[in-house]
Amino acid sequence: MAIDEKAFIDELIFCLDQEDIIKAKALLQFASDAEASPDLQQKAMTELAKGPEKVVYPLLNFLSKLQISSPRVQESLYELILDKSYGNTDLVIQYISEDKKNAARLLFIKAAGDLMLSATRPALEKILAADTDPQILTAAIQSIGNLKSRQSLPSIAAMALHPDKNVKRAAIFAISETGGKDGVDMLLNFLGADAETDKLAVEALAEIQDLYALEKLTSLLDAEQTSVRDTAIDQLIHLGKKATPLLARAAENARADYMVHLITTLGHIKDPAAIAPITAIINTQPADANIRQAVYEAMERIPSPKTAICLAQGLQDPVESVRMSAAQAMDVNLSKPLVAGLKNIVRTRSPDAQNAVAALIDAKSDNMITFLVQEPAFLFLAENHVTTIADPDTRNAFLKKLASLGLGDLAEVMAAKIQDPGPGKQDLPGIIVVDDSKMMLRLYQNKLSGMGLSCRIFHQPESAVSEILETRPDLVITDLNMPGMSGLELTREIRKKYGTNDLPILMITTQSDFVEEKDGDIPIDNALLTRSGINRILHKPFTDDAFKTAVRRYIAP
Repeated sequence: MAIDEKAFIDELIFCLDQEDIIKAKALLQFASDAEASPDLQQKAMTELAKGPEKVVYPLLNFLSKLQISSPRVQESLYELILDKSYGNTDLVIQYISEDKKNAARLLFIKAAGDLMLSATRPALEKILAADTDPQILTAAIQSIGNLKSRQSLPSIAAMALHPDKNVKRAAIFAISETGGKDGVDMLLNFLGADAETDKLAVEALAEIQDLYALEKLTSLLDAEQTSVRDTAIDQLIHLGKKATPLLARAAENARADYMVHLITTLGHIKDPAAIAPITAIINTQPADANIRQAVYEAMERIPSPKTAICLAQGLQDPVESVRMSAAQAMDVNLSKPLVAGLKNIVRTRSPDAQNAVAALIDAKSDNMITFLVQEPAFLFLAENHVTTIADPDTRNAFLKKLASLGLGDLAEVMAAKIQDPGPGKQDLPGIIVVDDSKMMLRLYQNKLSGMGLSCRIFHQPESAVSEILETRPDLVITDLNMPGMSGLELTREIRKKYGTNDLPILMITTQSDFVEEKDGDIPIDNALLTRSGINRILHKPFTDDAFKTAVRRYIAP
């Protein structure tokens, strides 16, 4: 039998006027989904909002235990609980201290935190000590976090290693909500437990955003754990310009690996304020090639033609990957002094000049090429590279560029001199290369092409995962440190389907602490390889011979 809505509301108003809680509860039994429509439930909320607090508040607790599925009505109910809770802290404590799990208890636990009712802290901490239900624990932890009481940090910390993921996450971020030096130090103490905890702790640390927290977050770019380091990079990039001064200051006296990550992060933030400290680094001519490459990649991401002249020296770097990074940076930092400096280099027709031209062509630096094609020395050196060394894609792109500049006849002459490219791609094994650096992807293409091999390249590791799992290539080559998804995370996804014997993975990294250096050699720890799922590690900067040996271990000639 359907409820007479008018009679129901009239009776509810009467109970409220008479302050008759018992009769009101009996009436509200009919407000559940089984008896009442959402419209009637909402009308009941409207009338309860008008009633006296001492009557309405117990009724809200009763009503919270009924089956009410309408989101609009649920929201109105919770708004009423918030509205009436200020003057009823004792009842809030009573309701959150019940020994059963129900919707009402969860709502009042949440209200205690949302209203920052500090008097409820002992009751909430008692829940952490006595309850076992993950949903109740999660709600209590979140409310304690909202109270921002440093006295509660030990109780919260005890939950941070809870086996339930939601409880663990709530605890770690509740520490972040509390903040302060104690909170920061507590989060740092969790690092090294496992990859999931590392990630959560670093993300929570980034939420604090006071100077002490940001300094510690910056220092994590030098962490031993890849999961810590990669998450710190992602969080600093997300913080943006706020992180620039700390990153720049840390780079002043950083060791090589740390400096690479600092520079790379500055590049991804793209703050023009980072140009001065970055150019200052390259002007010191760092001995580590990875630092030099990181600088040029950062300067590609933060164009500054006024300071671009310092890029010219990069084209004469002894390391090919550094030269290509410099070439890419020059292409987006075009300036008259830079072009003049390049012309002077090219006119010498020296081995350095040949390397410079090769880097410009391999990096597809079209803007620079446009200004250099009128130089006979450039065309001479370009022909040497294009007809004998460049991979087919790079070669075709350069010849097409010449034709677009009105030099089609010259392009045809060069095309006629091209040496036999070897077997067709349809006969080649499948290789997938993953790297967040587009320059490194081109470098790998060039080197594999020189070996008679082709590859498919992916700039974003997330995009590569589905392709790898679907097609099972013969070899995956991946960088270690990449924003969003690291090489180790990529490897873990692959290993869910393919074992090390089914699909070899060659990881390439600048990270010296990922391998053990001894007497100038870099032997690989087999236990590390087994644990990570990687078949082999190659350290940057690598030689052509080292790269060929690593690839040929899995791809026969």
